[in-house]
Amino acid sequence: MQCALCGKAKEVNITRPLCGECFLKDYESRIRRLIQREKLITPQDRVLVAVSGGKDSLSCAQVLYTLGYSIAVLHVDVGVAACTNPRTRNVVERFCEERDIPFYFLSFSEYLGVDMDEFFRKARRPRCATCGMLKRYVFNRFARENGFTKLATGHCADDIARYFLKAWVSGSKESFLWLEKLKPLTPSLHPRVVARIRPLFFSLEQENYAYTKFRGIVVAGCTMCSFFLRKDSWTEMLHRIEEVRRDFALAVARTLARQPEKGEANDTFQECRICGEPTNREICAVCRVRERCSPLTPTGRSGRQGGMTQEAR
Repeated sequence: MQCALCGKAKEVNITRPLCGECFLKDYESRIRRLIQREKLITPQDRVLVAVSGGKDSLSCAQVLYTLGYSIAVLHVDVGVAACTNPRTRNVVERFCEERDIPFYFLSFSEYLGVDMDEFFRKARRPRCATCGMLKRYVFNRFARENGFTKLATGHCADDIARYFLKAWVSGSKESFLWLEKLKPLTPSLHPRVVARIRPLFFSLEQENYAYTKFRGIVVAGCTMCSFFLRKDSWTEMLHRIEEVRRDFALAVARTLARQPEKGEANDTFQECRICGEPTNREICAVCRVRERCSPLTPTGRSGRQGGMTQEAR
């Protein structure tokens, strides 16, 4: 089979057959057009990319770097060895070093001043959901406190489709109201909230994986969320649907991006009585769990009001 654009032998066939060179040009030009059309990044923006070491977040950092945007990278130790460990940190740090991208690192345990096993246990929710809650909290706070104006994540069309399926199955009005804000750009609605951008909103997981391969990027992501190992029911449901409707994930992402916000979602923020971060309750979700945990004993790690460690190149 030949490349649909240049006639050379195809090397990948995800949405259409393409050679490696044409795939890279097509992938990067689509993301460039999205950034320009949706005004995801302006010349005045300082962009922080949250990078776990997996294919999606590394693709996000690489494509923004390739397109010439000034970025910095934040990698966090979430306290789960299957997700983050010295290898994932080394992979992300090496990625940044080779491209002269500023690299920041922080540990959930040191920042929160608690043992993460105890925190995950007392959160009383699935570990991945707790990890997501912590990332949203820490990413936003770190970005704001370090002067970044945009926070970029590697969420792609497959992620958007899974969020949609979860909301649809739950039947929760609150979940659907949250979906209306899930777009390539989520603007800031509070002085302490950093605007979020999702440059890979219309890219597929398979495309991100191919992009890392063609760009020669070493990947070391979470084994619990691995593209090849993940076995959760939502991914299985998505794959079954795509056996019938191949473009389902992209269709969902495009539909959600076109939907106007009705303004029904609860965007009323106050500041957490304990940490001062934006929340819709008196005490934010992170602090409610943190208050149920024992503070770490002094062992060279930060205490209850511990700060973030960072390294910049």
